[in-house]
Amino acid sequence: MTDQRDRIKALLALANHPNTPQHEAESALAMASRLMQRHGLNEEDVSHTFEDDHGQVVTQEIEIVGPYRVQRADIFWDIARIHSCPSYRESGYGSACVLSVWGRQQDIDAARTIFAAVDMLATRSLPKGERSWRISWFKGFRDGINESLSAAKKEFAQEVPGAGLVLADRFTRANREMRSKVRGITAGYSYFQSSADARESGRNAGRSFAASGRAFGRGVRGELK
Repeated sequence: MTDQRDRIKALLALANHPNTPQHEAESALAMASRLMQRHGLNEEDVSHTFEDDHGQVVTQEIEIVGPYRVQRADIFWDIARIHSCPSYRESGYGSACVLSVWGRQQDIDAARTIFAAVDMLATRSLPKGERSWRISWFKGFRDGINESLSAAKKEFAQEVPGAGLVLADRFTRANREMRSKVRGITAGYSYFQSSADARESGRNAGRSFAASGRAFGRGVRGELK
């Protein structure tokens, strides 16, 4: 496993180096993501031993700062949900978007790892343009990421009989726990006129994200026994 950790570190370093061409950086991120999913590792875990959480529901606050943080927080919300982790956005943080995420520690770590790769892809792919055009691009990018990750999840569920029920049960248990502890969670909606060209450009960028169904597999086979 040490060799794999070293390989992941090298790939992440290559992807994040400012002199790496964009197509090489995207390939390195995709490979690092696949390796982390295959071996049950995340970025913070690359140099540490991962401990099993036995399915316990935990909660973490995820802070997203910087440009387009609202759009990026929406993408994290989607990624967390696909990984069986419900979440909601907390209020009163001003310059940051803070999400409270609930689920198994392994699932939260998987969502954070995938988001780190997706966020890097967005940074490298976001075209120049006015803010309104770029927000439309992010909406399309979110659609494309959803398509890519949902397809990977569906593929994994088809490969492992009963896995779909396990993943759904994980989300149900985490959502029940969250709503029993936090009252008044409501769905939010914001309207923004979007450019069809910008949205389609973003969707194509999101679709290019390479994700493996292994991201959803930690502990599934054990739960099916």
